[in-house]
Amino acid sequence: MQVFFGIAYLAIGLVQLFAIVDGIDAALGVGSFLSYIIAAITTYLPLIGSVAGVYGAVSVWDWSLWQALALFFWYVPFMLLMGVFSMITEHRGRGRPLRS
Repeated sequence: MQVFFGIAYLAIGLVQLFAIVDGIDAALGVGSFLSYIIAAITTYLPLIGSVAGVYGAVSVWDWSLWQALALFFWYVPFMLLMGVFSMITEHRGRGRPLRS
């Protein structure tokens, strides 16, 4: 199962990288090679890279805004769900005595 998630994570990362490259090329018009170099740097800047990628997916690939946002911000609902689950389990555990 870890191999599957590792491959899926890599595939999503590559799609995100190409969307960022296309977004930078469309916005700045600097050419493919320079767009790859700039994208390699901005990929690790969370908000800037995500905005460039969403712009590339919407303007170059003709994706809807919701599809592009799902590609780059899929983890936000997941993290919120995990936080709510954690709060529920922590709250349920407070009223129970510890067993030895």
